[in-house]
Amino acid sequence: MSPEIKALADAVERRFDAMDLHVTMGGEPTFIPEHPEGDEWNQGALGPEKLGYARRLARRLLRTEYPGAVVMQVFGKQYPGEPLPRWVVLLLQRNDRTPLWSRPDALLLDDVPGPHPDGLAHDIMQAIAKELELRDYVLPCFESDSDGTRAGWVLPLDWADGKWRSDQWPYAADEPVTLAPGESPIGLRLPLADLDEGKLRRALTVEVKNGSLHVFFPPLELDGFAKLVELVARVTEAANVEGVVLCGYRPEGATEALTSLGLAADPGVLEVNLPPTSSWHDYDALLARITAAAAEEGLKTTRLHLNGQVQGTGGGAHLLFGGPTLDENPFFARPDILASVIRYWQAHPCLSYFFSGQYVGPGSQAPRADETLASRLYELETACAGVDQLDEAPDRGFLDRLFRNLMTDSGGNTHRAEICLDKLWNGASPTGLQGLVELRAFETMPDVALQSRAALFTRAIVAMLASEPRVGDLRRFDATLHDLYLLPSGLWSDVHAVCDELTEAGLPFDAAWLRDLMAHRFPVLGTLEHEGLEVIVRQALEPWPLMAEVSHGGATSRLVDNSTDRIEIAVADSKALGAHRVLVNGIELALREVEVEGTANRRARIGAVRYKSADGWPALHPHISVQSPLTIELIDGTGKVVSAAQYHHWNPDGSAYDAAPRAHEEAERRRRERWVAQPDAVGQMRAPIAGAYGQEAHYTLDFRRQNHP
Repeated sequence: MSPEIKALADAVERRFDAMDLHVTMGGEPTFIPEHPEGDEWNQGALGPEKLGYARRLARRLLRTEYPGAVVMQVFGKQYPGEPLPRWVVLLLQRNDRTPLWSRPDALLLDDVPGPHPDGLAHDIMQAIAKELELRDYVLPCFESDSDGTRAGWVLPLDWADGKWRSDQWPYAADEPVTLAPGESPIGLRLPLADLDEGKLRRALTVEVKNGSLHVFFPPLELDGFAKLVELVARVTEAANVEGVVLCGYRPEGATEALTSLGLAADPGVLEVNLPPTSSWHDYDALLARITAAAAEEGLKTTRLHLNGQVQGTGGGAHLLFGGPTLDENPFFARPDILASVIRYWQAHPCLSYFFSGQYVGPGSQAPRADETLASRLYELETACAGVDQLDEAPDRGFLDRLFRNLMTDSGGNTHRAEICLDKLWNGASPTGLQGLVELRAFETMPDVALQSRAALFTRAIVAMLASEPRVGDLRRFDATLHDLYLLPSGLWSDVHAVCDELTEAGLPFDAAWLRDLMAHRFPVLGTLEHEGLEVIVRQALEPWPLMAEVSHGGATSRLVDNSTDRIEIAVADSKALGAHRVLVNGIELALREVEVEGTANRRARIGAVRYKSADGWPALHPHISVQSPLTIELIDGTGKVVSAAQYHHWNPDGSAYDAAPRAHEEAERRRRERWVAQPDAVGQMRAPIAGAYGQEAHYTLDFRRQNHP
C-alpha cells in the first residue's frame, strides 16, 4: 500500500469520526476454480463441486482466521428449476472470542463420503435427548416412498426462558413422520404444516447422509444455540464420531454478538459474504486474507473466455454500508446520506459502469434508476425532496417506505437494483432488518488490490457526501447515457470528474490508482499507426437486452441477447488527427471531441461502432447477418489508406474453439490473433461512405442500421 493511499484512507476515517458517524463496510467477492467446467461454474448455482470448495475454504479459514468458530450449512431460497435450496456454508465466531465449537477436526469440511452407518443417527439422537431429558419425544422419520427404512430422527425442540422444551407430535409407530419428497436435509422436509395450531414447529433432526452425520438445528436464540452446539460436540466426541455436518438455522437475533462469514452458492460462482468491518483498512486486510486463502484452495478471481477475453469471475463483488449497531446506523441517523448517495450515483455514470461487469444496462443485475421506467427520475426526485424536508431523524422504516418502490428494476424486483435497499429495513424479508445499503454495480476484479481501491474510492465518496450532502434535481442524460458513457473514454473522464470533487472536498483520490482497472475493463484490441499518429481500438460496453419470457415446464426464464458488441476508436490527441479519417467497412466514422482525463485543456477524438458480432437464438433482428470482422482503415486527406487492420470478434479462421484457454498466455495469444494487420490495403484509394447516425447516438455508429457497400 502506497503512503498516499494510506493517507487518504486515514483522512476518510477522520472525516467520519469528526461527524461522529460509525460507517461499516462489507463486500461479496466471488471466486471460481482455475478451470471452471460444468454448469455450476457458468450458469447454475448448484453442482457437484461447489460445496466441496466451500467446505475446504471454510476449513482453512477456521484454522487461520476464525479459531473457535462453528461451521454450519444453512439454506436459503429455492429458485424455479433448481432441485435444492441454495446452501450457505457459514462460519460463526463469538465477538468475545469464546469458542463455540471445540472439535474443528471432527467437522466434515470436504466433499468426501463418510464412514458411518445409518444406525449412528439413532445412537446420537438418543444421546442428545438423554442429556436434554427429552427422550420420550424422539420420533423416527421415513421417506414418502420408503420401504420401511428410516431416513433419520426428529426431536421437537425449543429454548425458552433458559430451559429446553419439547412437544408430543401426533405420530406413532403405526403412523410415522413422513417427509416431503426431496434430497434436502430432513429438517427442511418435516410435515410442519400438518401439525395442529399450538404445536411446536421447531425441531432437531439427525440423519446419516453419504456416510456423514448431519445434525439439523432449529431456529434458536444464541444462548440456546450455543448450548446445543456444545452438547453436540460433547456427544459426538464421546462416540468418537467425525465427519459431522452441522446444518439448519443460524441463531436468531445475534447479529451484534457474532461475526459471520458466508460461502454461498450463487449462479456460476462461489460467493463470499464478508463480515462488516469498521474501516477501509480492516476491509482491505480482510479481503486480502480471504483472497489468499481462496487461492490456496484453487479458487481464482478471473475467468478466461473462449475468444481470449480475460474478465472477472462474472459474479458480483457488491459493497455494503451500514453501522456497527442499529442504534448507530448512519442512514437512520442521517437520512440525507442515502438521498445524497442516490443523487450522486445517478449523476456519475462511472459509478454504474466502470466497476461493473461486461453486462450492464436495463436488463442487467444492477440497472440504474434512469434505465428502468421513464417516469422513475421524476418520482425519485420527489422522494429525495422528502428527505430534504425532514426536521429530525424519522423512524427506521421511513427510508424503506420512501425509496423501496423506486429502487427496482423495470419489472419491480427490489433486489436487482443498482442501489439495493432490501436489507435496510424491509420487514417482509427474514434478512431485511439489517440497516444495510448494498451497491450492486461492482464485479469481482482480477486483482485484490484493485478491488480494494475501488472500495476506498466508494467509501471516500460516502464520506464526502456525509460532510457535503447533495440536493437538487437528478440529471437527464437521455440518449447520452448509452452513447458516451458506455465508452471507456467517457467513463474515464467521469472518473476524473469524481476525483476532482474528492480533491476539492479534502479527500484526494488519484485516478491513476484505477488505471490498471481501466486497462482490464476496456482492453486495447489493436492499434493503427502512421507517422506518429495512433488510433486506439478498445473494448466498450453493450447493454444486452432481455428476451421474452420462456416457459420451462411451469417455470419461466428470460435469456439475454448478447449477439451485439461495441468497440471504441480513439485518437488521444485531437490535433494529431489532422485531415486523417477513420473508415470501418468503408463507412466514415465521426470522431467527436471529448475531454481527456477530466481536463478542459486536452481533448481527444472518439467514436464507436455497434455491430452484430454473432448469431444466436433467441436474439433480436434475425434479418441482420453477422458483421464481424470489422475492417478498420486510416486514410489521409486524399483518401489513400495509410494503415489498416481487421478486428475479429471470434476466431479469425472461423472455426470453433475446442475449450476455454487453460492459461493467461493462451488467452493472450487468442486475443492477438483476432487483430489482423492488412498491409495489402495500404496505398489503395477509398471513397468514404457517410455514416447514418441515429437520433439516439452522437458517438456511436450502429452498423445494424447502415447500408453497407
